[in-house]
Amino acid sequence: YIPHIVLGKGPPGGAWHSMEGSMLTISFGDWMELPGLSFKEWAASKRRNIKSDRVMPEEIACYYKHYVKVMGLQKNFRDNVYITSVSRLYREKDDEGRSHQNEDISTQPLEMEDGQKSLIKRNWEVRGYQRATDGSHVPFCLFAENVALATGTFDSPGRLQVEGEDFPFVLHSMSDFGAAISKGK
Repeated sequence: YIPHIVLGKGPPGGAWHSMEGSMLTISFGDWMELPGLSFKEWAASKRRNIKSDRVMPEEIACYYKHYVKVMGLQKNFRDNVYITSVSRLYREKDDEGRSHQNEDISTQPLEMEDGQKSLIKRNWEVRGYQRATDGSHVPFCLFAENVALATGTFDSPGRLQVEGEDFPFVLHSMSDFGAAISKGK
């Protein structure tokens, strides 16, 4: 288990929930499946006969939502959440210009559900708000060791127009991300 939280505007499944219902996927590739629950097994459990690899967006959205539930990950997902800023926390520089994290400021113990404590480095500050059912905005501030921003789709990645967006370690496509992982970057 990797401690994490997923913040999004909608439920697990993202854009699949808002796609036009009569549309079919071009294919259902393995890249869309999640570990431990294949789509075909899930669909078979719903008594749906899959005759081709083409499926409706609603089915994919339901699969992702079901995955979160069956894997016990509901506590890690927050919807109706809007991120307003992501900032790197303060780092000290040595005489040669190398960056060193100030451990006193950003490393704190985090208590896990089983009562054990784990040290996490809080390298990032994430701010935003969650829209409540009455329409009000409830602000929040989170600290994280790592942050992954998903701002668009494979063929049309969103740009945030923020400082640092063009750094070499910021990737804007799944193919670039896959290449970086396979190279161990």
